[in-house]
Amino acid sequence: MTEAEALKIVKVEKESHDTTSIYFSGPDMARFKNRQPGQFATIRIFRDGEWSEPHPFTLSCAPEDETLRMTIKKSGAFTSAIPDIAPGTPIQCSGPFGQFCRDIGTNQHVVMIAGGVGITPFLSVLRHFKAIKAPSSILLFWANKTPEDAFAALELEELTKELSLHVVHVFSRVAPEDQHPAALHADGRPGRISHEFGRLDQSIFRRYIPSMDASFYLCGPPPMQQAVLDELKQFGVDPGSVEKEAFVFSAKP
Repeated sequence: MTEAEALKIVKVEKESHDTTSIYFSGPDMARFKNRQPGQFATIRIFRDGEWSEPHPFTLSCAPEDETLRMTIKKSGAFTSAIPDIAPGTPIQCSGPFGQFCRDIGTNQHVVMIAGGVGITPFLSVLRHFKAIKAPSSILLFWANKTPEDAFAALELEELTKELSLHVVHVFSRVAPEDQHPAALHADGRPGRISHEFGRLDQSIFRRYIPSMDASFYLCGPPPMQQAVLDELKQFGVDPGSVEKEAFVFSAKP
């Protein structure tokens, strides 16, 4: 693909101190038309006269969106340069790939567990659920170090007003004097937005998960995923039944 044929960055949006969303569109968008929520793609960016190496990221937008979106956290040289990308920069995008969340729309009760930027496939799903007015009952656990890391907190709060969604924020690095009571909620409706402090463990799962009949989905750094699977096993959930994002390069059939 030449520079002229590539997609283009149309917007760069700062989400938090270390997370940025890029939006891109252009020719060859037809192959993304039938993408599924939660899938990912690889991108190469044209800078300094050459294309970068490919890097995989979740498509955090809903499948209904006409512009593609990726939400990227700084973790190395490539990702640290993302906030400085200028609109109009050429970008190659290959995909979509992956099977994560492929059947999530068919499940009545869904438990999503995210660590940090691992929230992105679930944001894609929830944005899709909003678009189609999905009736699913959703419980989302989102583990971060501090409230400042929860870049999509306000959007999630708004989504609780349109979906059957309960969001449980879990913060591991908040001083005791700054901790709010559990089940703190911003809109006055108990249970929609809750806050826990410490590590995501079976005691937290026991407080919020009403039934083992739910379908479980997990996305986050590998050590976090393993820790969560160990805690779920102690809680009584078979780790083998949990859908996990592993960025496997297989397009949806």
